[in-house]
Amino acid sequence: MTEIEPEKLAQSFGGLGELFLPGQAQTPILSKPVRSALHQWLFEINAADELASVGLKPRTRCLLSGPPGCGKTTLAHHICARLGIPILVVQSTEIIGTYLGESGQRLNKLFKSVRRQAIEIGLFFDEFDALAKSRADLGSSGADNERTNITIALLQEFDRYDGLLFAATNQAQIIDPAIWRRFNMQIEIGLPGAEERFAIVKLYLAPFDADDETVAILATAFDGASPALIREGCEAIKRALVLGPKIGLDIDLPAILSRFVASASPAEGQPIPALWQDRRGAFNAAAKAPWPPTLPQKA
Repeated sequence: MTEIEPEKLAQSFGGLGELFLPGQAQTPILSKPVRSALHQWLFEINAADELASVGLKPRTRCLLSGPPGCGKTTLAHHICARLGIPILVVQSTEIIGTYLGESGQRLNKLFKSVRRQAIEIGLFFDEFDALAKSRADLGSSGADNERTNITIALLQEFDRYDGLLFAATNQAQIIDPAIWRRFNMQIEIGLPGAEERFAIVKLYLAPFDADDETVAILATAFDGASPALIREGCEAIKRALVLGPKIGLDIDLPAILSRFVASASPAEGQPIPALWQDRRGAFNAAAKAPWPPTLPQKA
C-alpha cells in the first residue's frame, strides 16, 4: 500500500475538504439494526470477487440521514478506517460559489483531485441538502439556474466516480430524487435508545469509573438527546469534577447537572431531552446516584 503523507495529501485538494486518517477515527455507538447493516456492507466491500462472479459490485455510495449530532460523520470515518483508507470531509456550503458555474467547477476540481490520488480515499459531503436540494420548486432566477447546474454537475460526477462516497443530511426528504437514486444505500441514524445511551455515557465519562447505577440514571436523564449532546454533558461532569474543588463549586451530581442545563441546550427543532423537560425529576434521581466516581489508580 502507498504510504500516506498527510500534509502533502491534504494540500492536493486545494482547500476543498479536510482530510482525516484512519488512526483518527472513533468507534460509533449504534443501534442493532444499523450495526447489522454496516457489518453486512463491510463484508460486501471485502467480497468484491465473490460478487463479481454473479455480476454484482459492492455498493459504494451511502446517504446518511438523521438529527444533528447523531454521529453521521463519525460513522463514515469509522467505515473508511475499517477499510484502511483516509476520508475527505467536504462542507457542502463551501462548494457553492458566488458566480454562475463556479460551484460546478469546484465540484469538478474536487472529484478530479480525489481520482488522481495514488491511494483510495473516501469522500464525505456534509450538509448535503445545501448542494442537492430538489429542483421541483425552482424557478428561472439566476440562483435557481445555478442550483440546477449544481445538481447536474453532481449527477455527472457521481456517474464517473467509483470510489467510496458518503453524504449526510438532516433533511433527507428535500434531496433531489435523481441524486437520491444515485445512492445504493440510505441509512437513517436516529437518536440513541436506552442501551446506546448507557454505552455513550460510559464511554464519555472515562477515565472516571462511574457506578452502573449512576450511568443508568444519567442515560435516563439524557433520553431524547443526541450523542453529541450526551458527550457534551459527560465532559461537563468531568470538567466540574476536576476544576470544581479548585474554584469552590459544588460537585454533587445534581449541582453539576443544574449548571450544565443552564449553559447548554438541544439543537433547535429537535426533541427536548428528559433532563430539560423534567429537571426536578432528573435532579432528584441524580441525588440518589452513587457519587462521585473514582479515577483508576496509577500503576
